[in-house]
Amino acid sequence: MSVSDKNRASHEQKEALVEDSIRFVWRHGVSATATRAVEGPVAVSGNGVRVTDIDGNEYLDALSGGSAAATLGHGRVDVADAVHAQMTRLHWVSLRTFINEPSIELGRRLAGLTDAGLQTSFFVSSGSEAVETATQLTKSYHRARGNPAKNTFLYRKTGYHGTTLVGASASDNAEFRTWFAPLAPGFVEVDACYPYRRPNGMSEEEYGEACAAALEATVLEVGPENIAGILAEAIPAALVLVPPANYLRRLREICDRYDILWIDDEVFIGVGRTGRWFGFQHFGVSPDIVTSSKGITGGYVPLGAAIASSRVMDTIFGDQAGGQAKVAGHTYAAHPTACAAGLAVLDAIEKEDLVGNAERVGEWMIDEFSRIYADHPNIGDVRGKGLLIGIELVQDATTREPFARDLAVGRKVMDRAMENHFMLRASGDVITLFPALVTTSADAAAMVTATCRAIDEVLGEL
Repeated sequence: MSVSDKNRASHEQKEALVEDSIRFVWRHGVSATATRAVEGPVAVSGNGVRVTDIDGNEYLDALSGGSAAATLGHGRVDVADAVHAQMTRLHWVSLRTFINEPSIELGRRLAGLTDAGLQTSFFVSSGSEAVETATQLTKSYHRARGNPAKNTFLYRKTGYHGTTLVGASASDNAEFRTWFAPLAPGFVEVDACYPYRRPNGMSEEEYGEACAAALEATVLEVGPENIAGILAEAIPAALVLVPPANYLRRLREICDRYDILWIDDEVFIGVGRTGRWFGFQHFGVSPDIVTSSKGITGGYVPLGAAIASSRVMDTIFGDQAGGQAKVAGHTYAAHPTACAAGLAVLDAIEKEDLVGNAERVGEWMIDEFSRIYADHPNIGDVRGKGLLIGIELVQDATTREPFARDLAVGRKVMDRAMENHFMLRASGDVITLFPALVTTSADAAAMVTATCRAIDEVLGEL
């Protein structure tokens, strides 16, 4: 067979894979037309912070696999070995029938890492399930305390809490609210805390107080006797909204005043990404429940957790003589193999000081972006914590006027980066990067260069 015949056969094989993918595998968020247009792409291997496609193209990965899960990078033999060992010893048993050692040890380790009185892990298989479990846990807590009317949840604009009915109902995503209607009752929206968009002349501290006051006003309007909890990410990841230092302290005070549980959704940022084990640790406050997923197993095996405080669990357990409060379980709850993967990931993070690496490398990247774009007329803000980084693109940096929505500037930057074999993301016109915790200084420098190339090319064409 000639070289041209081999290339043609390879192309035909790829075309068949793409068509079979469209037919047999639902790809959320990407249309069939878009999948065909870029012929997938079809990933076949990964190593460190790089992914290789079926044509041999190598992509620099600033997204931890595309959705912040591959926090240890790709191709970790130590995690694979731990998974293999557990699978050949005891791959799975139902938690209703047996307890298992990997889940007990992982729960113990996570409780120690939170350093906030968070005690008990409700292990599930995804972040969306973790959030759903946290809301069930919150309702059960109040019911056990004799307050069944407390069953309403507050959530903030721009937040994201997964794709279950609860996640869709706690979202201002227009597509969710249209396609998945009717949504679950009992979810009330409050404004986001968005420091870059604060009123002119207002300090960050004043803005944090104003946001907290608006939250409290909503609590009083809805009625504290009706509110079970608030879904509030310590650092909302979609737009990288690092709050003023006083905001979460005030949120904590409001929750305590009105007997409301704070569910800190850290599915995206937890387990090291921000340069701390958990995002709330930057602010000197503790949630009642923290949700986590992605980073727990580095994406090697699906796993999520809702981790509840001892105060909440004392109520859930009751006097332990009678029945305890009800919280639903799942077939794969506390899956031994997934928990073994989680233990191997925590071992690697601790041994290699990857939380510290995230802080150091991330701080350098944020400083470098800030230096490069200090006087750029279309770069409104550079922000982040650790390896969670956002760059907000605007029509006018002086007035903070956004680009017209139909220009889709952020989307164009994301597409251009992918054309250049570099993976970043855009939420509207906020360019976001969330590299693996193993990102080296050299990797970080390459990511900064690739990001600036994509931004500058698109803005230059505008």
